[in-house]
Amino acid sequence: MKIAVAPPNVSFISTLSDQLSGMVSRVEDDVARYADTAVGSAGGGFVIYYLTDENGEPLKDVTASDLGIGLKDITETKGFQQLRAHCEGQNLKVRIDEHFYANDPRPTKIYRVIVDGWQPGPSA
Repeated sequence: MKIAVAPPNVSFISTLSDQLSGMVSRVEDDVARYADTAVGSAGGGFVIYYLTDENGEPLKDVTASDLGIGLKDITETKGFQQLRAHCEGQNLKVRIDEHFYANDPRPTKIYRVIVDGWQPGPSA
């Protein structure tokens, strides 16, 4: 018995790609804003963005899966590649992780985009 796998929803992948490319213009300002905050070690930390669904809610892995989309599909988008190139040009790291969200009605994770890797500022 073969299990049918839905082809990825190209329209939604494009939407996710647009979300990721939109982060390019925000990263520098957000890092500058949070790099020297008193949270954690001075000048250390990270910035988190959440991918969202069509309702503006955090994108859940179960929703993406229903659309035939997985983490690999998201990281292969043009938007993520642009974001990665921009971050690398700023000596930052970027990754997407699946973060635990809920167990009810079934185990669910949400997609987070994490930017980190900057060095402590001069006040450290």
